[in-house]
Amino acid sequence: MEIPDGAFVAMLEQMRQVQIGLRTLRAELEKWRRKPVEPTTPGETEAEEVEPPTEKQIQFLKGLGVEDIPASKDEARRMLQELNEKREAGEYSPPPTEKQLKFLKDLKYRGPIPETKEAAWKLLQDLNRIE
Repeated sequence: MEIPDGAFVAMLEQMRQVQIGLRTLRAELEKWRRKPVEPTTPGETEAEEVEPPTEKQIQFLKGLGVEDIPASKDEARRMLQELNEKREAGEYSPPPTEKQLKFLKDLKYRGPIPETKEAAWKLLQDLNRIE
């Protein structure tokens, strides 16, 4: 099968146009690669601003015995979810609160310090019944 000269010339011209288009595309991509990316939404920056944890999250974490509060709201949310799941599975019990330990000290309790918040609560209930 033979290709007519006119068709062959037309195909070569189309190939040349594709090459020109690819060169133009490559040049544009090079420009984009060198330019810094502009934020797509108002207020968006290259380094996302980290929202600090809310007061409520901080209170819940402290209530669960967490000393090192995460720096971001999302990290605090994840930590709370993990601790709640562990608590529900019986794998975690919060330690006694400062307030509970102060009450034990005020009651002149000299025994071993309870390991959990629940154990401290039961001990305080028992000590209050005795007095």
